Amino acid sequence: MRKRTALVIGAGIAGLATAYNLTRHGYLVTVLERRSVIGGLARSLKVNGQPLEVYYHFICGGDHALLALIDELGLGERLHWAPARTAYFVDGHLYPLTSPWDLLRFRPLSLRERIRLGQLILYCRRTTHWEHLEHLTAHKWLLQRLGPHAYNIVWKSLLDLKFGKYGELISAPWVWHRLHRVTRSRSNVLRPEQMGFLDGGTQVLLEALADRIEAAGGRISLNTEVTGLLTRHGRAVGVRTGDADIGADVIVAATQIPDLVRLLPEEAAGYRAQLAAINFIGIVCVMLKMSRNLTDFFWVNSNDRRIPCNGFIEYSNLNPSPQFGGSAIVYFPFYSEVSAPLFSAPDEEIVTPLIDSLSLINPELSAEMIEQVVVTRDPYGQAICPPHFSRQVPAIATPIPNLYLLDSTQLYPSDRCLSGMIGLADRLAAMLR
Repeated sequence: MRKRTALVIGAGIAGLATAYNLTRHGYLVTVLERRSVIGGLARSLKVNGQPLEVYYHFICGGDHALLALIDELGLGERLHWAPARTAYFVDGHLYPLTSPWDLLRFRPLSLRERIRLGQLILYCRRTTHWEHLEHLTAHKWLLQRLGPHAYNIVWKSLLDLKFGKYGELISAPWVWHRLHRVTRSRSNVLRPEQMGFLDGGTQVLLEALADRIEAAGGRISLNTEVTGLLTRHGRAVGVRTGDADIGADVIVAATQIPDLVRLLPEEAAGYRAQLAAINFIGIVCVMLKMSRNLTDFFWVNSNDRRIPCNGFIEYSNLNPSPQFGGSAIVYFPFYSEVSAPLFSAPDEEIVTPLIDSLSLINPELSAEMIEQVVVTRDPYGQAICPPHFSRQVPAIATPIPNLYLLDSTQLYPSDRCLSGMIGLADRLAAMLR
């Protein structure tokens, strides 16, 4: 009996998890990846011979799909958990904000405002239903819950610096889920969040998936750009690449929505318009390898106009891996529309003011402590999720028979995360079994 064939466009975590699942269900799978490396937004690069993730990734206690896959691939012994200390930098001062006691001592807010913020955090931790918030913007909801002063201190700069002109348009459920996911990583409200990481980073997971795919007869083709979708009588039958047309029984677009829009044929104009109505902003991420710690915290949010981004992630304070050679690894994400000057600015125009501003956070820091700088750009780092965004979320099964889509918008109100994308791949596998 002829094996069913599948083409997976994109070797990110969703694409690899899909290919792995489909090989287990008897499909002959080929993964087509335009980059020279696997991983997509979870990819790594070599820094002094060691793999470092181009973006920060961490594991929460509720990331069930990811944790199940780690166990299934035999990587459980490489999974570790550690307290994730957080802080807030406000007007030149760094305030710990890990525990309820830290919140009670958070001087930028009045006692009443601190209590209201604590109530919001508890509400998000305990509430599992979000649909009643669907009509609200986060701006309006947070103003109602916290009051204008606390909103301006805690949330306004985070939304404005991340989303720019879209800052006041983001839906309340999107913010609810960010708080819900993180606070559910506490064993109880009095303890700090416990975050997980893998020895060797996400690359270990990606390579394990790739090995399983190839061992089952699948193929991963790097440096392969898909330029079009092939259809016959309205059904997807394959893809066009620079070298050849490749046919398959099933095509899975495990890629960004704008990339799929460019592949759709003319007869799919209505579906193309539906997808194109979803807006995205890009990400520019600066990773610094430093000879000493910037802070003692894993995650620092910022509300200080002298700091050019809305926070940073000092990953080595969660995962002090020997592969870092005792150096600190710090990520500074900047979000920007692709058409904005920031996205295409020369690296030094982004890095220099950033490094200059870090002495505000740690006066002992000097430029000589910066061992390496890596700047990464991706044009579709974050979808814009306005109220009622659930009505825009595309289904996994597209209107074109045999064509399926996996995209982070399908996680709404959750933000993009490894576990969520693996969960989408699991759902697709159940549909195609």
